[in-house]
Amino acid sequence: MRALLVVRPSVADAPGGDGAVAEHAAAALRARGVDADIVATLTPDARGYDVAHVFGIFDPDIAEPQVDAVRAANVPLVISPIWWDRTALFRLSPLVERALSRPRPGREGVDKRFAELRRIEPKLVSKPGRGALRHVARQAALLRRCDVALTASVIESFACARFLGIDSVPYVVAPYGLDADAFAATFSPQREGVVCVGRIEPLKNQATLLCALHDLDVDVTLVGSARDTGYVGICRRWATERTRLIERLPRGELNALLERAAVHVLPSWGDLPGFVSLEAAARGARVVAGARGSEREYLGPDAGYVDPLDPAAIRDAVVRALAEPPRSAGDALDARLRTFRWDAYAERAVEAYQRAGT
Repeated sequence: MRALLVVRPSVADAPGGDGAVAEHAAAALRARGVDADIVATLTPDARGYDVAHVFGIFDPDIAEPQVDAVRAANVPLVISPIWWDRTALFRLSPLVERALSRPRPGREGVDKRFAELRRIEPKLVSKPGRGALRHVARQAALLRRCDVALTASVIESFACARFLGIDSVPYVVAPYGLDADAFAATFSPQREGVVCVGRIEPLKNQATLLCALHDLDVDVTLVGSARDTGYVGICRRWATERTRLIERLPRGELNALLERAAVHVLPSWGDLPGFVSLEAAARGARVVAGARGSEREYLGPDAGYVDPLDPAAIRDAVVRALAEPPRSAGDALDARLRTFRWDAYAERAVEAYQRAGT
């Protein structure tokens, strides 16, 4: 079988989870005897391949020409949507940034502002703008054109079927994997501090995190690149003398940081599921994750979950995680994560490819 894996052209300059999944998928597919090639282009040439696999419908301006090219070659098409309903993020993130940019009124005032945002959220989300509706309609149209949708979780399949309204294509669920070297051989009992790894952006919600932890006497380290200088400025506004912002770390140093951290927290608006949360847990950290994506399907009952719009809840979850004893290698979360393997992902991908070609 020859498979063409298609990713966005910017994947090298702006790395992300979609590119990482494609790289891991290609390696695992090759190990199963599949001739898998990766291309980062708007116009993939799928001629001669048995199947084409497009990663991501989040940006229709990119995915539409990719799907057009595959369909023009008359090759079976599998799409990994990597999709989540971002309506709440788009409607509320400007209000969150405004709330965090106002003069600091103290803990009670901040919590009051966010409580008001939570109160008005249902009304705002129920009335997305015309631009947002057109964007979602384009995403739905893209998914409707595939032969099989390959999702990373049951939750993502449900979201695509329910919110995009795509029931006409078959869904195959292929959970992401972790490499064997993602796991620490032993978990250090000497751990301290809070770490958050991820691009510095409203989706990852670091500004709200720093606000939530502002009066907590703990070291907080953010690791991630940023394109939005305004948002970084808000993060710096809520930083303390014990806050570090690091743009990038070599893999070895990042692993060492996660092995020293007491807690990794990523109060995202919807990660699917967020590789960094899985990697931090595999390195022995306690994990606090967002409650709006598919994180719970991967991390199960042995992690904390928080609403990204509730800084008080974020603070409380981090305090609870810091108070818990260090984890032990082989504990329930460690055992759970070891069931997620890239060879299992490849097996489900091959199933999707075969189904697309029938």
